[in-house]
Parts: sequence; C-alpha cells; structure tokens
Amino acid sequence: MKELINSIRIFLIYRFYNIGVILERISNKGFALDIFSSSFQNNPYKTYSRMRSINPIYHSKPTFLRWVTKMELVQEMIRDDRFSVDDRKFPIAKLRRNELRRDGREIMLDQFENPSILKLDPPDHSRIRKLVSYGFTNRYIKSLETEINDTINQCLDKTHNLESFDLMNVLAKPLPAIVIAKMMGLPDSDLNQFQTWSENLLKEVGGIGSSVKKRRLARDAYEDLIRYFEKIIIERKDNPGDDFIGKLILAEEEGDKLNVKEMYGTCLLLLIAGHETTTRLVGNGLFALLNHPDQFECLKDDHSKIPNAIEEMLRYEPPVHATVRFANENMTYRNRDYKRGTPFAISIAGANRDPEANQDPDSFNILRENIKHVSFGYGPHMCIGANLARIETRLVFERLLERFPNMKLGDKNPDWQKNFIFRGFENLELKV
Repeated sequence: MKELINSIRIFLIYRFYNIGVILERISNKGFALDIFSSSFQNNPYKTYSRMRSINPIYHSKPTFLRWVTKMELVQEMIRDDRFSVDDRKFPIAKLRRNELRRDGREIMLDQFENPSILKLDPPDHSRIRKLVSYGFTNRYIKSLETEINDTINQCLDKTHNLESFDLMNVLAKPLPAIVIAKMMGLPDSDLNQFQTWSENLLKEVGGIGSSVKKRRLARDAYEDLIRYFEKIIIERKDNPGDDFIGKLILAEEEGDKLNVKEMYGTCLLLLIAGHETTTRLVGNGLFALLNHPDQFECLKDDHSKIPNAIEEMLRYEPPVHATVRFANENMTYRNRDYKRGTPFAISIAGANRDPEANQDPDSFNILRENIKHVSFGYGPHMCIGANLARIETRLVFERLLERFPNMKLGDKNPDWQKNFIFRGFENLELKV
C-alpha cells in the first residue's frame, strides 16, 4: 500500500509539473525550463544560456526554483551569508520530515536533523570542516597515490584481450568506492557489500523519474551504511588507527572533537561526493576528449597537459550541475524582493559556460588559459576532497592513454543519465 501511495504521489507531481511547463511556455514566448525533456538531458547548456539571456536569476515555476546561471552571481551567493544551505530552517523541511516519517525512515530523519558539512552554514560548518580537514591533509592525500594507481591497474587488467569494454563498470564506478573503502581502512571482506551499497545509494540522488523500487534501494543503502559506519567508528574508538576514520576520531581543535553522528555523516558524505564526482568526471572527461581527436592526440603525446585538461573537463562537462541555497530572511537582492526560504538553484554548469567568465565557453579546449569554474564549489563550501578527485582522475587518464593509445568511443551517442543534479553516463563503451 505504501508503494502504491508513493507511485500515485509521483504521478501527480509529474502531472502538475507538465501543466506548469505548458503555462511557462505560453507566458514566456515558447520557452520553458523542462528538466524532464530529452533535449535538456542531452544538452542542458543551451537551456542554461537561454535562461541567462532572459534573466540571470530565472524563475522556473514548474521546479519552484530561481535558477542562477551567471558566474558573478553564483560566486556571490555561495559566499553571501544571506543565503543558506541548511534546509532544516525553512518551510520546505516540514515536507522532508513528513515524507521520511511516512516512509518509516527514522535513521534518515535523524541524519536530516544532524547533517554533514554539505548542509551546514557557519559557524557549525566552519567548526566541523576544520576538524574534518585533519583527514584531508595534502600529505595524506598524496600518500594514497601509489595505492590509487595500483587500483586503477587492477581494474584495467580485467580488460586484457578485450576489443571493447564499458569504462563506467570496469573503472569509473568501482575506483572511487575502492579508494574510499581503503582510505577508511575497511576490511577487504566488506568491499563488495560496500560497493553495492554505494551504487544503490546513488540511484535516488537528483534522479529524474526514479522508480519506487530505486528509491527504496537507495534509502535502504543509506540506512545500512549509517549503521555500518556507526559500528565501525564505535569499535575503533579506543584504537583509531592511521586511516581516515582514525584521523576523524583523533581530530581535535582547542578541545573540540567530532561526535559519532558527525563522524559517520562525514563518512557518508565522502562516499556520495567522492563517488559521484570522480565517476562522472572520468566518464564525462573522456567522452569530451574522444569527441575532439586533435586534443586527444595532443594529450596522448604530452601527459604534462593532463592537469590543465582536467580543469577544462570540469568546466565543460561538470559532474555536479547544481546546488541549492535559500534566502535566510526577507530580503532585496539585485533589485528584487525575496521571501525568507525562497529556494535558488545555483547552476554550476550554467556559471561555467558564462561567456563573461570564459571566452568561447561552448568550445572544449584543453589548452585554455585561466580556466574559471565552480565545479568543486567556491569559498567556504569549496569541496574538501577536490585534491583527491584530481589525483584519481589524473592517474586514470595517464593509465588509459598509456594502455589504450588508439581507443575510440564504441557508441558516439551514449545515453546521459536522467538526473538534473549530477550529469554522467550509466555506460560508456570504449573500443581499444
């Protein structure tokens, strides 16, 4: 009965959404932001550009969001304390709480009330980020390089004698989960289960039209992972070790330490953010590169250009397309009035393609100078794991270019996943 009710609820949401899109087209000279349309899923950048030309803070009534697509405004709003990332404080939180209670998700509800740094404003964000940073020192991340390289080679060894393989399933998906598991010092015997949880967890995040079954799998995985991390952390309290979880347990600043909920919330965040970012960056980046053969040849001949190429990949096809902020109070911003709790979609992808930030923004150029992007966030909310993602991706491209210098796309038009928060592929076939 619960699944039937959820299915009816989803159906009604889509029905009202479609009506909203029709009305927006009527009132907006034929244009509307339609995140469910195949044209948007295949190329959202044309839509972001059109929105920016109409209004850099574009009000999309079907999505209930103001979409911010201009780099200057995106950077400003991410840093401005008049805009909050903490949705617990606003009326929208009531819907989330009711949904989780109705679904019997007490663990997720508890996590909603005790969020990770991704969903916290200063000073709480600043306090936890400072403590978590003990687990992300440059020295520690750099020390993982050999192990990451070995993991990449082990994944690619499975392609021996194959004429083609799916990059996502062979390398892009398993790599981040394996690296994160090893970072945390998780037992090898738990690795397969951990990887299954991590993949199931991502089935609902930002998904368009997620089925009831996928939502249940994702939420079950979420709660299983919370239980798992809680057990691991409690077991290690008296013998932390030198891995990431050990560093979280030992982290201390002027007598302040992370509590258990903050620690397993941080572990879950590392899994979600690390998995999604690296997986999609590898797939999106290689897809862009193989669609520009001259630049592929350039990179193949000179691996020293890989770091700059990765920044262009992040700008051109970012793994994360949007994040959300709320007006902290009734306010006037850029000559318009907004009520407290007004939600804004901070369009990372839109800002990256802003012509005032990057000249000729719709061109992919691995030799581009002064690349400006917000794909790892900006200001206080700059991604704490950005260096790890960059190292993983650099090593992936070094190994791919060495092993498969003549690789090509097996399918020149692979399907983009139906997701308006994350952008990437479920499968990406390579001919080698």
